[in-house]
Order: sequence, then C-alpha cells, then structure tokens
Amino acid sequence: MHISEVKTAIKIGKFVLRDKGPNLIQVQYLPGLDNLLNDDSGRVYIFVEDGIIKKIGGSQQAGGIKATLSFYENAQQGSPGRPRFILHHLIANSLREGHRVEIYMITSPKITATVKGLFSIRQMKIASFKEMENLCKKEYFDQENKYPDWNFQENRKDYPRELEEKYQRYHGKRIARRSR
Repeated sequence: MHISEVKTAIKIGKFVLRDKGPNLIQVQYLPGLDNLLNDDSGRVYIFVEDGIIKKIGGSQQAGGIKATLSFYENAQQGSPGRPRFILHHLIANSLREGHRVEIYMITSPKITATVKGLFSIRQMKIASFKEMENLCKKEYFDQENKYPDWNFQENRKDYPRELEEKYQRYHGKRIARRSR
C-alpha cells in the first residue's frame, strides 16, 4: 500500500545512516514538530520505504514518538529486543541500497474515561493506542490481504535468517562479556 492512500497520517521525518558509532541509523525529524514529537498521547507509527508502507506499530510510551523511535535508533547497544534489532538492520540495509525510509504518525486525542485502581475509581484522561494500531493493521490487511512486509509477527513469517543469526551473535557476545 502506498502512503498516499492513507488519509490520517502525517510525515514526521526520515531515517538516515549514521557516520560512526555502533548504531547504523538515526532519525531526522521535520522542523517545527517539537510539541507533537514529545506528546505522550497514544500513537501509531508507520515506516515507509519509497512510498510503500513497510511497518505499522503503536506506542504510548512516555516521551512521545521520539522515545519510541529511540529504541529503533539505538538497537545496537544494550539489550535490544529481536524485532527492533532486526528492523534497525532492515532500515540500514534499505538506506544503503539507496531507498528512502520515512516515518509517519497517527495520533488521537486523549479522552476522559473511568479508570479503576486498587482502592478507587477515577475519571482520568487516557490515550489508548492499541485500538488505533489494531484498526490500522486491520484496514491494511483488508486492502492488501497481508500485513506490511516488516510486520513479521502478524504475517507469521520468520525474520530474515542472516539478521536472526546476527541478533543471536550480538547477544552471545554480550552475554560472554557480562560473564567475565
């Protein structure tokens, strides 16, 4: 599916290759979006390669979309999860091949809802992203009869073998260093 078909997303930036360091990619945000980039409202993010949607994900992480994307940017340090480690490499490989990888985002306003705690019930502003993410994936699937290529889990597909092996080696080295 081409991103031009999507009516609710806005472009917030693009991935670029880094010149040095353990991480291969970084985000270049469009100017003038600071309030939006740090907003804690739930969000759906879309990775787009040359106009084609490759990944749909969602987050409600504190720190806004910048915090969410930092996990993709810094996936060659610490203890990254398999999906972000592999996506980091897929994006880097795509950029090396001369493709453009852009980032789009969809947000919804916070709404007031009844929230139960251990001892009380309160009216609070909430920003649920999961329903929004699921609707985006469903609409994509309904049109394409599959999920975006980089939504491996939803497509019930294995990660590329060479990137899975790279992930295993990375964690093997990390564990070896910690046990010294």
